Formats: sequence, C-alpha cells, structure tokens
Amino acid sequence: MSAIPCKNQRLLDEFYAKHGPCCAGCDWWKWLNPLIGECHASAPVSGHERTAMIGIRVTSLPLEAGHVMTRREHHCGDFKDEFDWNSLPAAYLRMIGRQQHNGKEG
Repeated sequence: MSAIPCKNQRLLDEFYAKHGPCCAGCDWWKWLNPLIGECHASAPVSGHERTAMIGIRVTSLPLEAGHVMTRREHHCGDFKDEFDWNSLPAAYLRMIGRQQHNGKEG
C-alpha cells in the first residue's frame, strides 16, 4: 500500500499508535467504522453472539450470523500485526504517531 489510507483508517492507525496492541491495529480486525469492527480470527457465530461483546442485547431487526464485533480498544490473545508499516509514506507515519528510525518504524 503506497497511498495514504482513508480517514477512518487514519483514525484507527492513530489510536493503535497511541494505545498499543488492540483491535484497531490487529490484522484479523476489519473495521466497520472508527469505533467498531469484526474479528476474523475465528469462525462466524450466531447473530446474538456477534454483538454481545459490544453490549448489544436486543435489536429491532434480527442479526445474521457473522464475525464477532468488537470495539477498537479490545485486546485478545490472537492479536497479530504483520503489516509492513514502512510501505507507508514517512509523512503519514509521523501524522499517526509512528516514527521511523533509520528506515525502520518505531
């Protein structure tokens, strides 16, 4: 990825840079918005189970099965970050709070 990510991704990258390992920076996590996303580290679950971790107990419409939804700050034992941060422009890395040192991010 050589282009600067969209605004939502930038907000998540900033959050991750500031707070350390969490869903916002996890390779398994696919954001739905800057606060909530789906964890793809495990198999899909029932609609009720999908939203339990974000505190939704009752909805007016039935939810279909899918991946568990979590908040960006959640952290679990399956956290993974194998993204090549050096593939992003140095100006973007500075903007989100990830500094480069001798060509390596830090």
